[in-house]
Amino acid sequence: MLIAIYQSFSTSLFILASVDNLWKSMTYTHNELTQWERSLNAPVAVNQGTFDDKHELAGFRWKREILDVSPLPGVIVRKVGYTLNWDEGKNEYTYNAEIYIKPD
Repeated sequence: MLIAIYQSFSTSLFILASVDNLWKSMTYTHNELTQWERSLNAPVAVNQGTFDDKHELAGFRWKREILDVSPLPGVIVRKVGYTLNWDEGKNEYTYNAEIYIKPD
């Protein structure tokens, strides 16, 4: 009985940590995309990196892609995409979000 309780407790802790990391990823990405949405200047670029040790997302990797895309002939919009990657145990997780804004 104690083994079953211990296993369910450790599984619950792992799930809680996974949900916490996903929530942090969603919140950070949403805030970043909102800033770019309000920005008057979103130059086409691809950047990537990691967070400082003191940042709440320390250990996460990020990638920002700003590209011009044409969803319809003659219509050009700028796509701003963020991808966050992190490791939990032997698994790698990814969260990706994007918005479309009017180019400069």
